[in-house]
Amino acid sequence: MRATEPESLPAPALAPLPADPTSTEHAPRTNPVGVQRRIAWAAAITSLGNLSSRVIGLVREMVKSFYFGNGQAASAFELAANIPTQFYDLLVGGMLSSALVPTFSGLAAQEDDEARRREFGALLGALIGLFTLGLSVLIAILWLCATPIARLIGGGPNQDAELVASLLRITIPAILFLNLSGIVSAALFARHKFGFTAFTATVFNLALIACMALFESRLSVASLALGLLAGSAAQVLIQLPGLRGVPIKLSLNWRLPGVSQVIRLFLPVAGGLALAQIAVQASFIFAGRISAEGPSTMRYAAQVIQFPLGMIVTAVSAAILPSLSAAHGEAFKATLAQGLRLVWVLIAPATVGLYVLATPVIALLFQHGAFTAESTAYTAVALRAAAPGLLFAAIDTPLIFAFYARRDTRTPTLIGLVSTAFYLVLIGGLAQVSQAGIRPFTLADLILANSLKTGVDATLMGFFLWRKIGGLSGYGLAGLIAKACLASLVMGGAVWLVMSALLARFGLETPGAQASVAIGAALAGSAVYALCASALRIPEWMAVSSAVRRRFGI
Repeated sequence: MRATEPESLPAPALAPLPADPTSTEHAPRTNPVGVQRRIAWAAAITSLGNLSSRVIGLVREMVKSFYFGNGQAASAFELAANIPTQFYDLLVGGMLSSALVPTFSGLAAQEDDEARRREFGALLGALIGLFTLGLSVLIAILWLCATPIARLIGGGPNQDAELVASLLRITIPAILFLNLSGIVSAALFARHKFGFTAFTATVFNLALIACMALFESRLSVASLALGLLAGSAAQVLIQLPGLRGVPIKLSLNWRLPGVSQVIRLFLPVAGGLALAQIAVQASFIFAGRISAEGPSTMRYAAQVIQFPLGMIVTAVSAAILPSLSAAHGEAFKATLAQGLRLVWVLIAPATVGLYVLATPVIALLFQHGAFTAESTAYTAVALRAAAPGLLFAAIDTPLIFAFYARRDTRTPTLIGLVSTAFYLVLIGGLAQVSQAGIRPFTLADLILANSLKTGVDATLMGFFLWRKIGGLSGYGLAGLIAKACLASLVMGGAVWLVMSALLARFGLETPGAQASVAIGAALAGSAVYALCASALRIPEWMAVSSAVRRRFGI
């Protein structure tokens, strides 16, 4: 989900489809230099917003772990928070890139045309009116059914269904604000008002932190639910100034051409989104039945995984997207291969490092207050199970962007359906094996199943892209991956040795000791990887290190 940034391990959202850079339809009346500056500004402000949301999101999880640990109360919140998140992802979140932004963009591109501006305002007003009415009815139904919903998602001996129900009654109204925020974001994207949308997730996270700090002593875990509701409303409020000058006409006019276009564009992807949300919900239900700590532990592990996933895999994939969109033939292959090579050079050591340092990293980030050493050990197991998914994502995400660059959303959607079905069958099978008493179904099994889902997705994505463009032989991918893996494994051994020595010396009982072990071992590992990558003469590493030396005058 884009707005609230609830990084869940199952069913990660796909990135938005870029506009066709060769199209002149509704082209903005600006000179090329102005367009380039606008794109550069949009990229810079969006990147800053993404970075701030991840940093503040990590602080949010640290504060949450201090007050609530990873016990039953924290898991009850995750189960209750997942409902508004899913309805956003299924509705406006799914429409954002597939339908809302393209439709709004067609009208916003000619803002100097008064008729177009009125159409833009009428469409925005109609969507706000229709969604407010429809979502209000949905919220009322869900609110009245909070208890049976809680028994479905939080039933079993490990969870407190009554607590989940009480939290649901607070979080369910957030469905309205989250979806209205998405509609406003789409309108602002179309108007190139990125500054108003870039920090919505940051504001959301700050609201949760503030509510925990102010109300935890009186409301306990309900302070988190209140923070979610307040944060979702704040996301709408901070974006409203960006709509200044738009003649919004609130209505319930579902006959507007723009409304029908949104529906027409959204329907082809609705089935895939629905199945993805079923997979997400199934993962939370299974996590809650596996243990009282399951849902919250899964979220803590996901928060850590999101850093290398977002800062390396998604960032590099997005960086090569404009070049991929403009390239053809061998140039397309060369650009894609370069992106894959760079991702692997960076993500392989990050994955190995997280796997080896899982315990000290989790201890450093979360082991304070109610989050105990036992919580750290359990979450570290979950983090190790999630780590292989990073390697699969290093292949999967650039390939998804490659399909998007070729204006093909159908293939990734169909592949996503297959991999999601595989995931559901796999966890269903593991549950049956557990019920038969053959072996228990653990949280690590559940998270590893999601990692394997990403692996299936990457494999199918590679196969169908190979069918479309041919292989990537001749670009040194296999050799590069082998070198990166070798350097990473050597680094992993060095990290383990240093970590073991530091653990014997300092332990993990105090924040200072946790920082000494995690940071000390990480720095040693970085040095070893740099030496290995340089000795193996990995071109991408040489280029990165050379750029860093030039930047800092080393």
